Amino acid sequence: MKTILIENKSGKVKLNEVVTRESIGRMIDEIGKLFGATASASGADFGEIMNAAENAVDVLEIEINSPGGSVFDGYTVYHEIQSLKDRGVVVNATITGMAASMASVICMACDKVSIVPHGRMMIHDASSGFSGNADEMRKQADLLDSISADIANIYSTRTGKEVDEIRAMMKKETWMDAKTTVENGFADEVVSKANALVEITLNTDTQNSNSETDMIFLTNKAAVEKISGLEARTAELEAEISAHAAEVEALKAEQVTASEAIAERDEKIVALSAELSEKVSAISAELAEKAEAIAAAELVIKDQEAIIETANEKLASFDEEVASKAQLQIASLGFTGSIPETSGEVGATLSTREQINAIPDAKKRQEARLKNWKNL
Repeated sequence: MKTILIENKSGKVKLNEVVTRESIGRMIDEIGKLFGATASASGADFGEIMNAAENAVDVLEIEINSPGGSVFDGYTVYHEIQSLKDRGVVVNATITGMAASMASVICMACDKVSIVPHGRMMIHDASSGFSGNADEMRKQADLLDSISADIANIYSTRTGKEVDEIRAMMKKETWMDAKTTVENGFADEVVSKANALVEITLNTDTQNSNSETDMIFLTNKAAVEKISGLEARTAELEAEISAHAAEVEALKAEQVTASEAIAERDEKIVALSAELSEKVSAISAELAEKAEAIAAAELVIKDQEAIIETANEKLASFDEEVASKAQLQIASLGFTGSIPETSGEVGATLSTREQINAIPDAKKRQEARLKNWKNL
């Protein structure tokens, strides 16, 4: 049997004061020494920071004993922890005293939260010492409600509790002992000693009862936690890949269906275009025929108008000739004056009744003939 001693790369920072810009600034500076470009290459000590590796650490332990403080300064370190996790760093928090108010929110960003038996956690609504007029106070109240809602969502995501239940706990300012903190999902375990020794026995040959067994001792359980976390993440990624593969296949099937629909639509468009083209050609030919007919009719009309005009001219000349002849005939009969316009009325008089009676029969017959000429 052989024994392998592994000391995983880890570092530790502490938050043992009120959350302010200064305290959070110092904390982030310490984290930078562990994870920045100048991280220790020889296991040097930096005050509270212990880097036991040749390069930047891959596990960060945070000890918390804080009454909380500034929400926005707390969010700064909250997102810093999220950034470390995105880079593959395991971040664990241990509540060594209390994690109240914003300090409890910082805990929610960590991979694992432990609490000592006498530890406490407190959650409540956001508060402010703001003062001002009524409108300003209303705006401040709206801001506080919004901040409390954001924090409730963070608690809900970590604990699995409904947001409404979390909001009720926050509004009444809920203090929880170590056991209750774990039961409510705000912490993962109650520990009596941080960084306890973890022993793992690996049987390399299960088929041979006399096989050699390797004993591996880890000086920090975070190494095991990181491996487990990576395995879990790998499983999640594989599940996501499988789900995406199914989505890709579904999208391919939809694409094929869509392509077929597009091809069918294109065929219909071509057929409709040909049909429309035929109809347009037929209508155009019909319009051309009608245009020719109209042109011919216009020529006929012009010819008719010319004939009518010639006839009118002849009629006018004839009327003048008849009138002239009638006037001469009347004059020869001894009748003075012009023939009155009668518009062809039968029985129209050429003079007074006495004059007519005085006209000889021969003249009467002549006037009758003139009257007939006038009415031609």
